[in-house]
Amino acid sequence: MSKEIKKLKREFDVPWITDDGYFDPSKFPVDTVLKQTLSKDYEQFWNGCRMMQTIYQSDRPEAGVYLLGLLHHYRNDLERLVVVVETLRGFHTIECADALFSELLRIKSSNTTRKYLRMVIATLSSFPDGMVEEGFQRLAEDKSFSYRMRKKFRDILEMKRYRSLGY
Repeated sequence: MSKEIKKLKREFDVPWITDDGYFDPSKFPVDTVLKQTLSKDYEQFWNGCRMMQTIYQSDRPEAGVYLLGLLHHYRNDLERLVVVVETLRGFHTIECADALFSELLRIKSSNTTRKYLRMVIATLSSFPDGMVEEGFQRLAEDKSFSYRMRKKFRDILEMKRYRSLGY
């Protein structure tokens, strides 16, 4: 570690800076990030969500749980929900999958909701196969969805099965 970095670490008490001078999100305090995710300013909100994603990817699952809570908090703001769902892409838990499947049932497809629903489906598609197959199967058989949506769910299932065979 350089003398300059040592001096800065001592002077400013920044444990989230490694001895090599790199950022360690696993040690970053989340107080200001939490405030950003609740900001009325869209850019601050976006940055806060991205930072929470970085933090949970650094072995801090509590950040992912917090993002799951934002699904409910912003339940009527599709623009922000798109960001929240996108940041959940790597948070592969049963609870997250269940919450996202619930969103597909809660939000009716329309021109206004299409982008959001696409993001939910893309995020669920990134989950491990065994974690989401049952949910996609239920949706593929659910007559409350249009033929096109049920076909989309069946196509995802087929792709996941195809991949599981090693192709």
